[in-house]
Order: sequence, then C-alpha cells, then structure tokens
Amino acid sequence: MTNLRQLPIVMISMSRWDGDFSSAAWSLAKTFAKNQPVIYVDYPYTLLDYFRERKKATVIRRKPALWWGKNSVNPLNSFGKFLYALTPRLMIPVNWLPKGQIYRFLAGINDRILASDIKRGLKSLGMNEFLFFNSFNPLYLSKLPKGFDPAFFIYQSRDNIRALEPYLRKHGATAEIQAIKEADLSIVTSRQLQADLTHLSGRTVHYLPNAAEFDTFKRAFLEKIPMPADLAEIPGPLIGYTGNICHRSNYPLLAKICEVHADKSFVMIGPRNHWSSTDIDLDAIPNLYFLGPKPIERLPDYLAHFDVLILPFLINEVTKSIYPLKINEYLASGKPVVATPFSEDIKAFGGVIRLEESPEKFASAISEELKYDNAEKRAARHAVASENTWDNRTKEIWQMVENSLSSKQSG
Repeated sequence: MTNLRQLPIVMISMSRWDGDFSSAAWSLAKTFAKNQPVIYVDYPYTLLDYFRERKKATVIRRKPALWWGKNSVNPLNSFGKFLYALTPRLMIPVNWLPKGQIYRFLAGINDRILASDIKRGLKSLGMNEFLFFNSFNPLYLSKLPKGFDPAFFIYQSRDNIRALEPYLRKHGATAEIQAIKEADLSIVTSRQLQADLTHLSGRTVHYLPNAAEFDTFKRAFLEKIPMPADLAEIPGPLIGYTGNICHRSNYPLLAKICEVHADKSFVMIGPRNHWSSTDIDLDAIPNLYFLGPKPIERLPDYLAHFDVLILPFLINEVTKSIYPLKINEYLASGKPVVATPFSEDIKAFGGVIRLEESPEKFASAISEELKYDNAEKRAARHAVASENTWDNRTKEIWQMVENSLSSKQSG
C-alpha cells in the first residue's frame, strides 16, 4: 500500500494563503509542507466575487488563473520548499439558490471545475496520487465527483456552521454532514463540535484542538523586539487583541472595559468585520485603537509590547464550539490573558488565564493581571503553549490516519 506520508496533500479551506488573518488550515499546510508536498487551494472566487473585487491587487495577480487556468500553481518558497498555492478558475455563484435540483446541478459543476483544476495542478508538478484534506470548506467537494479519487480523505470542522451566518449554514450545514460521511477520517477542533457532529452524522468524529505556530510566537517571550511604529505613539498600558473583529465579540463588554480603564489603551489588530454585529460606534471610544490586519509573522512584534491580552467573546451557540486559534498564540508570548468563559475548550485553560463573564469582573481581572503578573506566571503560560504546537498536531493527525487504516484492514 502507498505510504500516505510520501504523497502530496491537497488542502482546501475557507481562507486564502495571503488572507487578512491567521488560519488553522494555513498553519497546518505550512507544517505538513516541512516533510511532503502540500498544495494549498485558494478559497474559490465566484464570478460575483471577481467583479466586486477585481481592482484589488490580490485579484489582479490571480486574473490569468481565474479566467483561463494559466499559472494556477505557484511555489511559496518563502514559506517552505514543498509548499504550493493553487488558484482555481472562477466558480458559478450558487449559494443564493434555494435547496433543490438547480442548486445541486450547479454546485456539482463547480465541484467538477475545482476537482479538474486540482488534478491539472498535480499533473503540472508531476504528481498523481494525493491525500485530500478539506479543512472546513463544506461548500466545495463535500461529495467527491467521479474521477477525483484521493488515496485518503480527511474532513475537518472548526466552527458550528449551523449557528453561523445564514449564507454559510444555508447549504453548508447539510454539506458538512455529507463530507463527514464521505471522509475516511473526520476531525474537529472543539469538544462541543465533536459531540454535535458525532450525533448528527452517526459517524465517529475525532477531537483535535487548534494550536499555535510556536516558533513564530515564542519570539514575543524570548526576544527583545523593537516596538512597531504604529504602536509607538499609543499611550500605555496596552491591552491587546489580535484576530478577526467580527460577530463573535462582545461589544458592550468591550465598550465597558474601555470606559472603566480610561487610563489604558485597547488595541485591536485584525480585519474589521463588526459593522453588522453592533450598533456601538467603536470609533467614538477614545482609548480604542484599530491597527488593521498584520501578517502572522509580525504579530509577535505587537504581542511583545502588550501588557494584557483579551478574548472578549460572546457566550452563545457560535462561540461554545470554538477552540480559539489565538489562545496558544497569546500564551506563547507569556503575557496575561483575560477571556470570557465561552466554551469548554477555553475553560480548559483556566489554570493559566483569567475567565470572567461580566464586564465588571472582566475589567477587574485586567487590573489584577497587570498588578500581579510575574516571571513565574509568564513562564507557566509559555510552557502550556509549547505543548500545543502544529508540529504536535500533525503527529496526532498521522496517528489518527494510521489508526483509521488499521481499523479498516482489520474490519
């Protein structure tokens, strides 16, 4: 039998390699690519996406691939000698359609286009057999089209799609269950997702929590890093957040802690996607600063200069299924962390972070973490993150793959 560890991995997700914030799929791809070829497939652009974003540099440089399938595979040598990006051709916008025969027909065409582009990309690299890893993109290739035959199929879920925005859950919730039934191995990043998807699919679903690019983020703990220019003029103490600024965040809590700590600066790093999630005018809060998205490689430069890190998420159906990517990034820096107790997974870090639900207690926790932080606590946080690395997670995935193969052979 083919040694799967020697085959190229084709990975699809709902993010692009040059997106605005770090993603678990991209981190996994870079880690796998240390030892074998990985083709990271861009989240497909639809025709509607293209015309909406056609003036963006990221779209302009992809234009030959999007329209004509030219130069669709590109080596990403700065991230690893075995790592490639693949841009598929433009897709038909179908998600607006109701469930039914027309949707299935057009979605099937999209899947065949995507599968064809992947096979063509593999061929251009002199590759044939491959392992397929769908990292939470049930809108594509949840059911594999004829002729698209990976040696092994892994499906990973990272969010409760049934509680996300209507656009994703409309077709994605059903497609995700189909993907789990089709896959040789299904993994999830939270205990709640494991329970939910095991029940809904009737299949065994394995738990594999998120991790951090520890070698990247440990710089914030080990090195003396110059302060970034856009942070230098913001008065301290500095309370920091990194990641997508979106529907997950508790904006009334954020506004309250900014008010209580008027003598401190709250700095948000990441893309702003909160406009439909709150009526609060965040730009009117004088000590709240938005510095925009930063490449993952630059995030330690900011973490090194924050005094406390926060995770002010809502507690609801969406967040109770989240093991946040950023928790281990935060802990790798050694800095104090204050979070809301939004999921069982975040509660598991209760020994090294503060968990507070009310705005008043959250604000008090920030003061206490600032006052009582010390070298011993920083080392303990850093040590926890050192165990939660993507290198360790890929080892766990290979063990799950081997167990799955052994189970099938013995069965």
